[in-house]
Amino acid sequence: MKKLLVIITIIGLIGTVTNLVYISPIPSLFAAIFFPLILTHKNHFPLPVFWLFVFFLFVLISTSLYHPGSFSNFKFYRYDGNFIISYLPLLVLPFFSFNFNIGKLFRNFLYITSFISILAFIAKGLKFQDGFSGLFIANNAAGGFYSIVTSLAFIYFLERKTYTNLFLLALNAFFLYATYSRGSILGLGVGLMCLFLLKKHKSYLISFLIIGISAIQIYILVGTYPEYKRHIMNSPTADIYRNLDDYVYERFGNVSTKYKNVLIRSYETWPRAVDCFFHSPLLGTGFGSVNDVPFIFDNTIPFIYSSNQQQVKDFNDSHAHHSFLHFLGELGLLGLGVFLCFWRSVYKFLLKNNQEPKIRDFLLVSFFNLTIMSFTEHRITTPSNALPFVLSFCLYYLFVNYQKKAALTTNGVL
Repeated sequence: MKKLLVIITIIGLIGTVTNLVYISPIPSLFAAIFFPLILTHKNHFPLPVFWLFVFFLFVLISTSLYHPGSFSNFKFYRYDGNFIISYLPLLVLPFFSFNFNIGKLFRNFLYITSFISILAFIAKGLKFQDGFSGLFIANNAAGGFYSIVTSLAFIYFLERKTYTNLFLLALNAFFLYATYSRGSILGLGVGLMCLFLLKKHKSYLISFLIIGISAIQIYILVGTYPEYKRHIMNSPTADIYRNLDDYVYERFGNVSTKYKNVLIRSYETWPRAVDCFFHSPLLGTGFGSVNDVPFIFDNTIPFIYSSNQQQVKDFNDSHAHHSFLHFLGELGLLGLGVFLCFWRSVYKFLLKNNQEPKIRDFLLVSFFNLTIMSFTEHRITTPSNALPFVLSFCLYYLFVNYQKKAALTTNGVL
């Protein structure tokens, strides 16, 4: 079973080069099958698995209370509940150990995905006026993937400054740039900067960075949330998307697509999640509720718990475009707190284990990358962005577990 899971995980990792064909979620399917067996045979959970399991329970309960019919709708797993697909493998693989050449595995992953990307670029006629989407449905999905792969290429180049490594770095950096995904480019840059700060023992600057980003966004919301309540959500027109278009045109005139995306986040998607949080700060308004608009809150316990009673349930990508605000709106302070405990446990594991430095560094950059991207998009749950990190982290966990057992055996402990 262990070898089968490892092989499937490697296939899934290579399959993250596309979301047009569902290859990368295969490990999640097998994890869903094997996890009940692990529950009956294991009495000790690794810390990341423990917090992830608690978060899964929170999500499942919240979904069951809000709209249990979600579980039988494929679109739920594609959009609202894509967190389930992205993180299921992490509930299973950390229980195992496996010996393999992890450096060779990730180098081959870089070679294979780079070659496939070249073919995709050629097949699209070397044209990307609207951005290069690779083998993905959307540019941002491609951008998130290439930001992860470019960070791996960068780590290999730092290790050995050869022409081959330089070519792989330049190639994937070009693909990332060609997606025109600003959040992905920013995430990669900040991720590399955070790794540099860790190496210089200045991790406190990373904390200041996160606090600074949060403070800026709170400042923006102080100004935009009242406008959202007045002109968009509470307008006489039930269609909030039309309300937003009318508001943007009346106040800002004709704007470019990129600038409008900024306005959408500032005046509609971020405030929408905050609106849910204000009505139900502790438990949120229900998992999957942020994109069921216009909101109809029941005020079960005013300012403590409310549910979105909108009867039309939409499964789409009209999320909060901010992972942490999204969790805050749908799951409240308790749900976001549990997720942050899980996310912190992943970070602590990477800090404490350095059995293969270049792979550990790649995972640290990807961790910070996902975190930063999630301040402007809902990237931390999206399979195209999260699965490359999650599957890589799972394989590293397997490798670390084996190395620890081997060290104990060598020292005569086992």
